[in-house]
Amino acid sequence: MRVAALVPLLAIMAARPVYSQGATDSVAAVRAIRAALAAWVAAANREDWKTAARVWAPDLVGWYPGQPDDTYAREMDRLAHPNPARGRTRFQVNVVEVMVSGPMAVVRDIWRFTTVPDSGDSTVSIVRSYEVWKRQPDSQWKISRWISAPEPPRPR
Repeated sequence: MRVAALVPLLAIMAARPVYSQGATDSVAAVRAIRAALAAWVAAANREDWKTAARVWAPDLVGWYPGQPDDTYAREMDRLAHPNPARGRTRFQVNVVEVMVSGPMAVVRDIWRFTTVPDSGDSTVSIVRSYEVWKRQPDSQWKISRWISAPEPPRPR
């Protein structure tokens, strides 16, 4: 085949998007991560902490200012020894960005916690967060690392 005959074919190929298995995997990962975050929010809002804890990877390490590092062991201990609630907190998350590369993903999101105490005014906390998600051996995506940067709480 002559080079001149290849030029139209190359132009057609360049104009069409090419979806590799990696791109398809990335789209599926973004969907799975967004679904896992939505499931966490739904479970937390009904105070079903056992279901909410499914989002944590066994190698979890998280950081929140002024608190000790969070770990999978600490999360499981909280499940085994729950503290009585002081009021009720409603959770919302806005997933700003999900970047996937192979078996890892980084999520940038903004959380909104509205706490209504047993007495007094409610407060709203806005927490900007990054999470590192890893695909687990069972193909589920789970949070392996997280870091949060809360804004000062505001009375509602």
